Amino acid sequence: MVLRAERLIRGEGIQRTRLVTPYGPVDRIFSGDVHGTETHFLYGRFPGQRTPSWEIPYEANQSAFDALGVDHIIGTFVVGGVDKEVRGGDLIIPHDLVSLAGPRASLPPLSGRFSNAHVIPSFCPVLRRLLIRGAEEAGIRVHQSGVYFSFYGFARIETLAELELMERLGARLVGQTMDPEFTLARQRHRHYAAIAVAIDSYHDMKNETETDPEVFRARSRQAIADGRRQFEEIIEAGLATRGADGPEDCACAQVAKGRHRDMFASFPEDLL
Repeated sequence: MVLRAERLIRGEGIQRTRLVTPYGPVDRIFSGDVHGTETHFLYGRFPGQRTPSWEIPYEANQSAFDALGVDHIIGTFVVGGVDKEVRGGDLIIPHDLVSLAGPRASLPPLSGRFSNAHVIPSFCPVLRRLLIRGAEEAGIRVHQSGVYFSFYGFARIETLAELELMERLGARLVGQTMDPEFTLARQRHRHYAAIAVAIDSYHDMKNETETDPEVFRARSRQAIADGRRQFEEIIEAGLATRGADGPEDCACAQVAKGRHRDMFASFPEDLL
């Protein structure tokens, strides 16, 4: 999990782990058993202090998951709401992602040969069901679908025109940190799903341009605190009922085999 799990990491048997990766140390991992599932919490993507999204050590985080043998990842996110149905404080379990730009983050392929990740469907259906079931068990209202628009690489929030474009494209939420985490995880054939809390709403903001900015900040801080608490409740409830849907069945970890593993494998090496 990529989650600031304040309550869960204080549970009995949860141990803090520090790992040194080729991309730098990752020292805020908390590991233990949660309802019979070996679980690792990466306590935030940032290394101890808030940094711009393009400075998040995505490669180090995924390398730490490599070392731990992690094969399922749930990412938690703080986002902006885009469509009319989302209001500040709402939780969303996205079903797809639009990412038009991002950092040049990459990891050496495990197989020795580069191959683009297959990402249809984008998010693991089994993990998404676990999150939806966890929300139902915990009695927490969530939007069970939504397209996350990855607005990456600017030290600002979105302009009104950008938000209007995202809405027309069918996005429900917008953020800066899902990719390249998502891409790197899928290149490793990891099962990946996400849950997000909206700290504000595009449609609310349009009607509150003269509101004191401190009001927005206070409301956002409260939404983040409430969202993180609900993330924990949903994930814990989902793990408690893991297996309720029967055997896990998805294609996330499948790897092409045979002579033509990818689109380049049939070409002579000297032409690549």
